Amino acid sequence: MAVKKQKNKLSVISYNDVIIGAGISLLFLFISWIMDILINNLSVSFQTIAEIHKSNPIHWLIDTLPIIVVIVIYFSIKKRERDKVAFERIIEQRDQDINKNARFAKRIGEGIYDDKDTQIDEDDIIGRSLIVMRDNLLSNTKKEKEQNWISEGKDLVSRILRMHNNIDELAYEVLVELIKYIDIIQGSFYIYNDEESKIINLATYAYNRKRYVNQEFKIGEGLIGQCAYEQDIVYRTEIPENYTSITSGILGDKKPCSILIVPLITEEKLQGVIEFASIKNKFPELTIKFLKELGEIIARTLYNLKMNQKTEKLLQESQQMTSELKANEEQLRQNAEEMRATQEELEISNKNLETQIKEVENAQKRLHSLLENASEVISIYDSELKLKYQSPSVTKILGYTPEEMMSGKDMDRLTAKGEAAMKEMFDQLMEDHHTPRAIQYTYIKKDGKKIHIETTG
Repeated sequence: MAVKKQKNKLSVISYNDVIIGAGISLLFLFISWIMDILINNLSVSFQTIAEIHKSNPIHWLIDTLPIIVVIVIYFSIKKRERDKVAFERIIEQRDQDINKNARFAKRIGEGIYDDKDTQIDEDDIIGRSLIVMRDNLLSNTKKEKEQNWISEGKDLVSRILRMHNNIDELAYEVLVELIKYIDIIQGSFYIYNDEESKIINLATYAYNRKRYVNQEFKIGEGLIGQCAYEQDIVYRTEIPENYTSITSGILGDKKPCSILIVPLITEEKLQGVIEFASIKNKFPELTIKFLKELGEIIARTLYNLKMNQKTEKLLQESQQMTSELKANEEQLRQNAEEMRATQEELEISNKNLETQIKEVENAQKRLHSLLENASEVISIYDSELKLKYQSPSVTKILGYTPEEMMSGKDMDRLTAKGEAAMKEMFDQLMEDHHTPRAIQYTYIKKDGKKIHIETTG
């Protein structure tokens, strides 16, 4: 309404300007006529006006002046009106831009960043600044949502890690929650056995159920071994032909479209590997980033559990060794007591033995005294019928010294019959040494005389 009134007002002003311009130009025209009539002393009439136009053609040019002035004024006014209209349009456009920017800013303030229909002129600095601000806020909001998603996933897995001390149970629960959280079809959890240098499957979950898969990989063997060797993520969208996949009743034997294998590393030491498979063409970058950050958390927990298990094993071994040492100590104590008792028995036995030795020595002395002082000839032979002892009485009876008798010629001094009798008696004594035997034979003395001797064995 205000614009319309403004236009009407401009129209009235324009009309008045045309009239005023036309009046001024007509006044100038009349003045030129009157001046020419006065200069030539002519009377004022239409005929006189016609004559001065004939005599002075410049009047024709002056006559066109009002028309020219009106035309100039008219076009000037039109131009000014066009400029004003253009300015009004600019003002109106600015008002529209301000209102549009105000609505846009309001939507931004309300957290609505996805308004793609907003059209901003290149000259609208405020509008473009609002778009930049919206894009920055949208980017920050997206980053914040992504970070919140990663943080929620970490919190979820961290709660599971805190709940379990058994590695097998922990592996299964973590695997199940991760498969659900990142929305894939299957996965496997492997642990690294540093004693055997093998990667062993602990848990496999596919199509919402637990699977029992016994798999082992050496470092560098297959994609799992490759991930462990390189200690870096293995991401494939082209699945190898020999890749083992788990079938389902819905999808049949369809292989995954993408696989992601994440190493579990802490302090530059491999603790395990987690494998994920998806029927989607690729894993989102956010998911890869999340699993990569989460891998270190899981690896640190596995390392701590391994250390706890080793400590517990060492403690059990220490307790077992302590029990064994106590048992050994008791056994040693019993052995010591037995050894003490044995030692006492040995001491008693030694004393008895010493007594017996003394008795034997005394007996030997008595025997030796008996042998040395015997009035009869006493001879001792071994099992080969060789003379080992000869009593000194042999010198008195046979004339030979004991040394001469033991020279090995004692049998030569017997007759053939006496030697045969001696050997027969010796054989009988060897068979039955408890029964005494007696023989008689002839022996040649040192002086050559023969003597009859009775021998008892």
